[in-house]
Amino acid sequence: MVSLLRKDLETFATMLAEVPHGSGKIERTVLYIDDLDRCPPRVVVQVLEAIHLLLALPVFVVVVGVDSRWLKKAVEQHYEEMLGDEPESFAESYLEKIFQVPFTLSPMDDPGFVGLVRGLADTEAPDTTPATAPAGPDRATGDRPPLAAVASSPRTEVPKPSSEQSTIDVRPPRLVISQAELDFLPTLAPLIRSPRAAKRLLNLYRLLRARFAGEELAGFLADGDREAPFRAVLVLLAIHVGHPEAVAWFANLDGTGPDDSALEIVSSLNDHELRPKLERGLSGEGWPLLAASSQRWLPLVNRFSFARDD
Repeated sequence: MVSLLRKDLETFATMLAEVPHGSGKIERTVLYIDDLDRCPPRVVVQVLEAIHLLLALPVFVVVVGVDSRWLKKAVEQHYEEMLGDEPESFAESYLEKIFQVPFTLSPMDDPGFVGLVRGLADTEAPDTTPATAPAGPDRATGDRPPLAAVASSPRTEVPKPSSEQSTIDVRPPRLVISQAELDFLPTLAPLIRSPRAAKRLLNLYRLLRARFAGEELAGFLADGDREAPFRAVLVLLAIHVGHPEAVAWFANLDGTGPDDSALEIVSSLNDHELRPKLERGLSGEGWPLLAASSQRWLPLVNRFSFARDD
């Protein structure tokens, strides 16, 4: 199989090389590989072998986005019987023969988090373009939407909406992040470690937020109130997403009185990484201070976490 694959790749490279310049000649074929660190060791090594085969031909360039620690462990486990006394150095030498340019991305900093969540939230801005609206009342609010104005030439017949076209608003107002929420999100930056976690935080929050509408949504936002529910929910979700191992803090929070200070609860937390972040957040001017503000939402927020007790 490897011989046949190599022969096919060589044939393909030869065909590309024979194309004259100036006639759509392809000089490079770039292959991007992602999520290799989600595969078992056997598959990882097979992909690495395929990459090595591709790189033997000058027409191919391969870019791999992966956690290098996973690659090393996969190589060590696959060649366990051949490693000897220095498995780590063997894995590094193995990878160096395949990857010519290793490059480590910088961690996401606070400005990066702010820019990412603002960009993700802004994509949900209401669309001002008129669109065909259903004649019936909106199922969520009971209000009848206004009819959309359609401008057309007198000689042009307006096409009838297809029965296959959806009349459901996939971006209802309850999913649109408000300015107050956008202003509060940057305070959560120290809790979130990666772009994937930032996206997960916003998705979970919007999913929880979608259960409210009308007066309930207005009470949930409570703009200007430090103990506003949306602030407590965002802080709890950020801890769950960024520090899922901090189950002890949620247990302490659930077992205290509603009038207790969240800052006092944090002081007893035996987590040298998370505790300073929570203390800085609670010492600022935005995070809710009363334990009751978070206790009310703790059962619901816990349902969006892998690390929870029954």
